[in-house]
Amino acid sequence: MKKLLLAAFVSSLSAAAMADGLTFAPLLSDQAFTFEPTLAATVGTVKPNGESSETAYGLELNFNCGLLQTPDKRIRTHLSLARLNDRDYDATIIELSPRYTLPLASGFSVGVGPSLGAVRVDPDAVGASRETFFAYGLVGGVNYRMGALYAGLDLSVRRTNEKNHSDFDSRYATLKLGINF
Repeated sequence: MKKLLLAAFVSSLSAAAMADGLTFAPLLSDQAFTFEPTLAATVGTVKPNGESSETAYGLELNFNCGLLQTPDKRIRTHLSLARLNDRDYDATIIELSPRYTLPLASGFSVGVGPSLGAVRVDPDAVGASRETFFAYGLVGGVNYRMGALYAGLDLSVRRTNEKNHSDFDSRYATLKLGINF
């Protein structure tokens, strides 16, 4: 029953999307489609549940979404890779987050969307095993784009599946500085 309801919901989204002028797979169907990529260095703080906050650093690539797009190109996909080192563990986080963005003022925009990814945790304890968790969450951010300059701030909540009575549920804030291509 749940699968049937999910299928009905997804198909209703498809009909609503077509009515609003969304384009499916513009990468394949629109010869004028461009990715307009941005590459940024990131630094932020990650607060896993029950743990202290840790500094994370990494890279983010964001670009116009090639799978689903509005006529005014408001959907951007963010692909990020981050690393953090704690005295008890090291973690690597990879996430993909399509976001609907709204322009605010000259160069500024806000965006919000879901995120999917994985978190690999390497405990520093001898004999402890590495765990990889499926991750999902919600991300909101403010971005500034002017010429080649890109800057941004993201706030997010991440949930993970539980393995061996542990997880990596967390909240995080990330500053980004990069270049638009």
